[in-house]
Amino acid sequence: MSSLIVSKRLPEPAGASPQGAAWQQLLRWQEDQQPLGFVYSRSQGGLIHTGQGKLDQLTLDAATVEAGASKLYIVLAGATYEAGPQLFFTPNLLSRFHVNGVAVRLANHDWLFLSDESLSPLGVEELIKRLQ
Repeated sequence: MSSLIVSKRLPEPAGASPQGAAWQQLLRWQEDQQPLGFVYSRSQGGLIHTGQGKLDQLTLDAATVEAGASKLYIVLAGATYEAGPQLFFTPNLLSRFHVNGVAVRLANHDWLFLSDESLSPLGVEELIKRLQ
């Protein structure tokens, strides 16, 4: 049996600050069941998990990303949010690109990034050429 825990803290309204706008974006993605790309990185390294999924559950204290048959449970208590582009590098570090989305810095210093952007087929072809 699951229980619902409601926090007395509410996120800022959209546009009030970057954190408020980021939280509102997460809520829209969750409500729309928007397919998302995600990156989860441990603060001490050793684990970088990437994939595609949807925000299944979202509260101020925790989120669940449903990725196929798996679910990633993330504790959000004490997290900070940032909406906007993040810089990523290709595996050979010769190229870099920006991806728009929401970055979540977790209280345990881990990092989660979610984005609804995807590269066009032409963009993928160009990226593959740069990797070779």
